[in-house]
Order: sequence, then structure tokens, then C-alpha cells
Amino acid sequence: MSDESTQQLTAQVRQKIVELAMQGGYFDTVQRSGSELARLTEYFRMLAGQAPLPPPTPGQAPTIFPPLPGLEERPWRELPIPSATALEGCRAAVEKDLARLENADLLHYDSGIVGTGRWSVHPVFFAGERLDRLFFPGLEMEETAAAVQSLDGECTAFPLADVLFSSHAPGTTLTPHCSWDGFRMRLHLGLRIPEGCGIRVGTESRHWEEGRVLAFHDSFEHETWNRSQQRRVVLIVDCWHPGLTVPEREALLALTRKFEVRGLLAQLRVPEPMAQPLLLRFAQAELTDSLVRRFWRM
Repeated sequence: MSDESTQQLTAQVRQKIVELAMQGGYFDTVQRSGSELARLTEYFRMLAGQAPLPPPTPGQAPTIFPPLPGLEERPWRELPIPSATALEGCRAAVEKDLARLENADLLHYDSGIVGTGRWSVHPVFFAGERLDRLFFPGLEMEETAAAVQSLDGECTAFPLADVLFSSHAPGTTLTPHCSWDGFRMRLHLGLRIPEGCGIRVGTESRHWEEGRVLAFHDSFEHETWNRSQQRRVVLIVDCWHPGLTVPEREALLALTRKFEVRGLLAQLRVPEPMAQPLLLRFAQAELTDSLVRRFWRM
């Protein structure tokens, strides 16, 4: 799919989400919530075309949800960050799970941004669900899942967040791209890092180190490379943007975990063989989702 076609599709998805939120009472609930959701109230007015969006930050262009005005935006987050330090402390648990993947047939991640080589992944959380339990029996990453869910600000329930083991074969490059949204901070825990591997976010390039975390915002343009003759492996973990309040996080979860909204987001990023089982899970999850019931007319 061309860049122009992708932009058209994501714009259509965003418009449909706005329409659903207006028709389903979500916008009304946010507006009634008062000062604790004042930023989101104004943001949704912008998405609905009732107010102009501010000028974008240079180099930042998330494809579905534009940045939320009022958040501090920069490509890299400097350590120490509590969630990053805690994730580094979980390395031993993560390594136990990684050892079980050494000879496993990982999922080839064909997202259209692979420039050269091969990008393979083993998802733990994806689209707000435990994909390893659902699709990879015998390769459930229980220790990794528990470690991630113990982190401050973890957002495993957010349908645009990921937790996955990411492997780049020798010679793999990912072309410059921006992610879906600006609501997350992405952590990379270095696990297998040969010489000649790196990542650029914004205008600055850095290199992974085994056992250490890089923290950045993938809403900014970024690219990666593996110029070595060995495999590079990191654990990708998404946490909420540090500038979001708890009420704002809850409201964003309520928006994106509505069944119809999750279906729209899934069509952009879920492989077709996984789509139907995940849609069934989405429908089941909505029945007991207290945030969806609080924000939407059911």
C-alpha cells in the first residue's frame, strides 16, 4: 500500500472513530467530566473539526491520532525513568522466556516498513490482548507478561500498545516512519545486540546495549538498522506518555476498547488470520469492561 493510500485509510478510520464517539455518547461523557478531562474535551473538539489543531511538532506525525495538545513532546526520554529502571531489573525473567524462543518459528512481521532483511516478532500483548496465549500455545511468555504488568504506567490494555520480542535478521532495516498515536512512550530492552545496530528517533541516533533500556516516542519519525552478521533482539514495551493523567488514560482506554473502535484499529494492524479470533475476544471483553460502560451508551 502506498503512503498516500495509507494516509487516506488512517484518515477514514479516525473520522469513523469520531463519528462513533459522537453517536455513542462518548463525547458527551467526556464533556461532562469537568476539569479532569478538559484537555481531552478540547482535543476531541479538534478531531471533530470544531476547533483547529495546533501546528505539529517538527518530525512528529502519528498517523491516526494527532498529538494531544498540552503534552511535552520530544523524541527521546532520558533515564532514569521508573518504568525503564524496573524493566532493566526484570531482565533475568525476560531472558528465561527468550531462551524458549531461540529455536521457535517467530511471526514474520510484514508491516510495509521493512526496507531490507527480515523482521520477526513474538507478541505477548498486542491489540490489548495476550496474543501469545491465544495463538502460540506452548510459547506463553508468562514471566515477561508479569514483569511488564508490574511497571509503573504500563498500558498493555491499550489497543495501540505492544509488548513483543522483536528480532532483526542480519542486514535488516526499517524505513523512516511514525507510529499510530502520541499517547505512548516506547521502551526497548536490549537483549541480543551485536555491533553495527542502531536506531534514529527524530534527528538523533543511538545504540542499544544488552540489559539497558532506550526510551523514546515512536510518534516521531524513527528508523532502525542491523548492519551486523548476527541477529538483533530487543523487547518492545509500551507505557503511557508520562504527561497523561490517570483520568485521561482511562478515557483513552474507554474510547479505544469499544468493540467497534477496536475493530477499526484492528483492520490497520492485525494479520488477517488473527482477525476473527481477536474480534470475538473484543466482543467478549466489552461485556465486562467497566470503562466502556462508564463512557458509552450501551
